[in-house]
This record gives sequence, structure tokens and C-alpha cells, in this order.
Amino acid sequence: MLLLLRGVPTIYSGDEQGFIGDGDDQNAREDMFASKVAVYNDNRLLGTDRTNATASFDTGHPLFREIATLSKLRRAHPALTRGRQVTRFASDKPGLFAVSRFDPATGAEILIAFNSNSQPWTGNVEVEAGSARFTALAGACPATAAAPGSIPLSLPAFGYAVCAAGKPQ
Repeated sequence: MLLLLRGVPTIYSGDEQGFIGDGDDQNAREDMFASKVAVYNDNRLLGTDRTNATASFDTGHPLFREIATLSKLRRAHPALTRGRQVTRFASDKPGLFAVSRFDPATGAEILIAFNSNSQPWTGNVEVEAGSARFTALAGACPATAAAPGSIPLSLPAFGYAVCAAGKPQ
């Protein structure tokens, strides 16, 4: 979400390796090198079964790869760095959160949808009426809108999709 929504994303050293820390300043982030400190070595890392007892910098780590992919996507699309954002749907319970970002030069829409639920989500999401054809930038996106102003989406549990519409008609 940090890399796709409005604002400047902040990724702390170690986030890309699954470091979660124990909190406060002293225990917030461990070294990338193998640690000999017991309070660091009991921390489990997200996305792997490793701990801080072994060296932790790994460009193949799933979080490293995902952050790199989303960073590249963000840099490639001005809508994701400087575009206006419109909330399309926000559930007060785990489920769908969807926004549209608009390219500041062309007005082209990018729909971003997140499923914050442990169950898959399927339904229609509002888009601009002129957004008729879509290209998947991440996740699964339909090629066309279901009707003017509506796109059908299916998101896996905790999944997301980034769907780019062509220039507005």
C-alpha cells in the first residue's frame, strides 16, 4: 500500500528482509549481519523461516522482490507518484479497499484494489465511465469494464491488483 497510494513511501532498513523488531529505539531494527545478541536472535522474520542468527541480506527474499517490483511500477507511472487519488471503496471490516489514481498529464486512470481479508473477494468496483479497457500492472485485471463505470475483480486473500485503463474516452 505504501508504494501505490498517495504520499511518500518510507521503507526502513530491514523491512525488505522481513525484520519486525521488538519495538522501541534499541530493538527496532537489527543488523543485516549474523547477530550474537539473544534479544535479536529470537525474532522470526516475515516471509522466511530464518532468524537474525544468520546473515539476513538476501535479494531473493520475497519481500525484497515485491518491494523492488512495486518500486519499479511506481517509478514507471506518474499516476502512482503524483496522481490525484479517489477512494472507490473502503470497508469498515476486513475486505476491499480500492482507489483510483490519475496520471497528471493524460488523466489516465489506474485502479488499485486491496483485499485485507483472509478470504477471497469478488465483486464490481467503480471506475471512471470512460475507462473501458484495462491492462494488468500487478495481479489479475479484466481486459474490459463490465459496464460503463464498473470493473469486475477477483482478489485472493490478502491480495491486490493494479489495473491501468487507457486514456479517458
